[in-house]
Amino acid sequence: MTINRRHFGKLALAAGASTLAAPWIGRARAADAARLGVLLPLSGPLASLGNDVMRGFELAKQLTEEDGGGLGGKVDLVTVDVPSSTEATSQATRLITSERVPLILGSYASSISFAASQVAERNRVVYFEQGAVADDITQRGFKYLFRFIYPASELGGGAANFTLDKVLPAIGMEAADVKVALLYEDSFYGTAVGESAKKVFADAGVNVVDATSYSYKTTDLSPIVQRYKQLQPDVIVACQYTPDGILFWRQAREANLDVKAMVGNGGAHNVNEFAEALGNDVNGVLNAGTSVYINPEGLTPETATLFERFHQEYEKRFSRKPSAHSGMGFNAMWIVLNDVLPAAGDMDAEAIREAALALDKPVGSSIVGWGTKFDPQTQNNTRAFPTFDQWQNQGIKTVAPDDLAISSIKGLPLPGWGDRGSI
Repeated sequence: MTINRRHFGKLALAAGASTLAAPWIGRARAADAARLGVLLPLSGPLASLGNDVMRGFELAKQLTEEDGGGLGGKVDLVTVDVPSSTEATSQATRLITSERVPLILGSYASSISFAASQVAERNRVVYFEQGAVADDITQRGFKYLFRFIYPASELGGGAANFTLDKVLPAIGMEAADVKVALLYEDSFYGTAVGESAKKVFADAGVNVVDATSYSYKTTDLSPIVQRYKQLQPDVIVACQYTPDGILFWRQAREANLDVKAMVGNGGAHNVNEFAEALGNDVNGVLNAGTSVYINPEGLTPETATLFERFHQEYEKRFSRKPSAHSGMGFNAMWIVLNDVLPAAGDMDAEAIREAALALDKPVGSSIVGWGTKFDPQTQNNTRAFPTFDQWQNQGIKTVAPDDLAISSIKGLPLPGWGDRGSI
């Protein structure tokens, strides 16, 4: 089904788009283009991952247009910069009341998503969340909110179960003997992930010797490092954003903090900046989250072709390798443009909502391995799940689940700092 171009034309406005500082904002608007709202942190402490998501959005839009697209016309992404949750309400209101976008895609940070999606719900505008995981986001009974990614309880709980099932055997320890430290930033995202991991470890009888939260805006994590030197945890399970994740691992190296394994949770520990900052000392670090470095043989044939095209075109157009967040952004925008809107046939919120609820795509039908089926009650994607990676030779490689793995866990227990180049 082709979407109604006339309706798109009515939605297009004559004025230029936002003129904020981010490079994605302020592009010339295509005439009679479909206008979709994009709300992301493109400056400030969360900008690294926000811009990765934006590149994924842009690539999905460009490839859709080049293919002739399910929309039957051009797409204009009306983008606003939301550095933190403080700006989320005003910028979501601006997209809806001034820019008059019929739907919004965002926002990766849970605190931003929580506030912005509330504005969308109040105005009956469909909001597609591609990467924010806090469970509470979709526990408010909202009608117009859909989430592609799994909730935090599955991410934090998944990291803990991965530690129990895969990491402990690799370091030669049992649940009854190991000492685990939990470290997480204190926004909705980190708190939800950390608390979920803590519950799984408690149920398994694991000795959690420390559970600490902190602001991701901090500039010094050395007191925590020094405490860990005294407590001597065998495994650290951490949930951090990129700047604080890099800061912690650098300060751990400076203090010569030895642990047998480190398991991250998505926001810092699977992005290129983490490896660039740490060199060979990134090797051996594990991560629970989402990956675009999976085995394409675990995907449907059509999606395996799209997977290869995604990697080739991303590096060609942006001169860098994609991150997991780029892949999640691409996945959400691709499905909205190629499945949801063509099926809706119009930009009416009820039509978009019904089309989203009718999606029924099997596991392996997205470039991150997921399927798409939204729960009719929570509107969470019931076919999204975490994957598990490890840095090897300064590259991120999926090590579980087995059907998406391209490598196995190596180099545990971690050798000393400076001796991790061979992992």
